[in-house]
Amino acid sequence: MAEIKRRDEAPKPEKEPKKTETSASGVSRREFLVGSGAGVAGLVIGGVIGNQVIGKPAAPAVEAPAEAPAAGEESPYKAGYNLVFDPVQCTGCMECAVACSEKYATLLHPEETANIVSLEFARIRPMRFQYVDVVNFCSYCQLYEWAEGSSEFPCAAVCPEAAIATIPEGEGEAGYYGMGYKWVDREKCLGIDKCWRCAEICEDQFASGMSFDPIDRKAQVCSRCGGDPECVKACPEPGALTWIPAARNGRYFANRPSDYAELLFRKIYAHVREL
Repeated sequence: MAEIKRRDEAPKPEKEPKKTETSASGVSRREFLVGSGAGVAGLVIGGVIGNQVIGKPAAPAVEAPAEAPAAGEESPYKAGYNLVFDPVQCTGCMECAVACSEKYATLLHPEETANIVSLEFARIRPMRFQYVDVVNFCSYCQLYEWAEGSSEFPCAAVCPEAAIATIPEGEGEAGYYGMGYKWVDREKCLGIDKCWRCAEICEDQFASGMSFDPIDRKAQVCSRCGGDPECVKACPEPGALTWIPAARNGRYFANRPSDYAELLFRKIYAHVREL
């Protein structure tokens, strides 16, 4: 992958405002979701929203992305980064889940999801508990070679079909997967009806970062959009979702949502109780 140099002298170009898609009635998709109370995870919103127009996936080579940076500009695709959630800044608006679900539903099932929004396709899941919100996603926790005999991701280590792969830099699809992040090989995955070992070990010992798409019932995991996560760009609250260089094993951040909610409640309200 070609080296990209920073341009320190000139200011970075301002980020273009996000375009909002509108339906035939003139109401934008996001306005419709907010007005319909999209704060319930897993909600499927049908009706006249208009066909989804996210665009076709970029060419399958990260070395030549569809929107390659101009000379001297920094590439948007980052390797070795991680998502961090700030519960104080998060408002539970679900914008991250909507953006994620729209992107991957269109990639995997463009015809079936043309006129609906299904949050079941989202790899990031905001969850509302009593008085606190938890944003749940894959933490990219790894096993320890000296203790567990492997440095793989736990979900990948138990997969009987080796369907959970790490896609190296220079491979994958720009904006979807690659740059050293995970991706599920849907041809190999047996699905939730025959196997769900990845979700079982994740929920039992680490967090709950695995999910299954509602149509093919295949496993899905956060691929960090190949190094440029859509959820971070969609989040309206500065600091609620940050994309930073990984400084610790993801197991440091990994908590089951219910445990995380209990911890947040104790820290915010200084009261110990079971949620």
